[in-house]
Amino acid sequence: MVNRASQSMQKRAHMPDYSLTIIVLLLIGIGMIMLYATGGIVNLNLTGGEVDRNTYFSSQSISLLIGIVGWYVAARFPYHRWQKYAPYIFYGSIILMFLVLIPGLSQATKGASRWVKFGPLNFQPVEFFKLGLVLYLASWLEKNRDTLTRFTTGVLPFMIIIGLASFLTMVVQKDMGSGLVLVGMALCVYLVSGVPFWMFGSVLGMLAAGGVGMILLYPHRLERVTTFFSHTEDPSGAGYHINQALIALGSGGILGRGLGRSLQAYGYLPESTNDSIFALIGEQFGIWGTLLVLILFGFLVYRGLEIARYAPDSFSRSLAIGITGWIGFQALINTAAMLNLIPLTGIPLPFISFGGTSLLASLVAIGILQNISKFTFREVAHATRGIGRRDSRSHLTSTRRTRRA
Repeated sequence: MVNRASQSMQKRAHMPDYSLTIIVLLLIGIGMIMLYATGGIVNLNLTGGEVDRNTYFSSQSISLLIGIVGWYVAARFPYHRWQKYAPYIFYGSIILMFLVLIPGLSQATKGASRWVKFGPLNFQPVEFFKLGLVLYLASWLEKNRDTLTRFTTGVLPFMIIIGLASFLTMVVQKDMGSGLVLVGMALCVYLVSGVPFWMFGSVLGMLAAGGVGMILLYPHRLERVTTFFSHTEDPSGAGYHINQALIALGSGGILGRGLGRSLQAYGYLPESTNDSIFALIGEQFGIWGTLLVLILFGFLVYRGLEIARYAPDSFSRSLAIGITGWIGFQALINTAAMLNLIPLTGIPLPFISFGGTSLLASLVAIGILQNISKFTFREVAHATRGIGRRDSRSHLTSTRRTRRA
């Protein structure tokens, strides 16, 4: 239920955070440029020289148009209404996750079932599950914030939710990367909910132990960990992917080979338009290109944290933190894997990698974050500061009281 503070803030909406718009458009622009420059090369190689049509760019363009519509609608939709529909969205996303078990609908890639095909539609349910989970967690924590300090009502239900999310991603879909993103996102939301640090530490310890178990139970995950420490010992086998990524990044040097002059896109670098696109950016634009991408993601996370910091209520604060953690962790895991700072994981780089489902879900999340930014306390205080010193002081005082409450 929306509290009085939230209702009063709805009447004092101000301009949204347009810096988010600029950052996201720049990231999308980088991704579209990369797909335009290398999509035809990749397609030519995959079809054995028969087709050089850039279906990657055209398909991503259609997904982008749909995503922009979703972005606009989410930015206009009042954030507090998501709390009412959060359980239904979450349960619906769980059903979508189980669709990968149905023969005829599921599409397996490299031993993992992560895609669902309905006629011409082809999507990844896990991307919608990320959105459903962050909405549900923010709603659940808001409704139960008075009882979060007890184990039976604070720790146990949270661990059940995370256990379900981990099972659906890491076991059902065999997607360790998305599982890590979901856990990281959930921990961010849980941390700002007001639970004692000893409870957060115990949850963190249990999740760490579960993560180790998930690695030890699956040989291919254990192989990735061992390859991380010895990727040069088998450059044409287990270490092939990461070695080709490092070659792409290293060959770009400072200024890069130039747009459209990639050599690794000619079948050497696996998943070059998807999970490994960051390495292609380094090859074609050099270290300056990779730094630009990292700076843009860093600034996006900063703006998301600022929106969460001045959010009008606990639900919007948790939601803003969850969305920021989702995009931030996913970008961090993808780029760190390409730099060989962590073992390889198969997740796309938000807004840049090829993939319509990821782009659509991420843009809807950004739209929700922008809607929250219309009601932040700091901007309202700045907007009313010119009315008068007495009015400004009164507003700021009531703001602090509401935040403490």
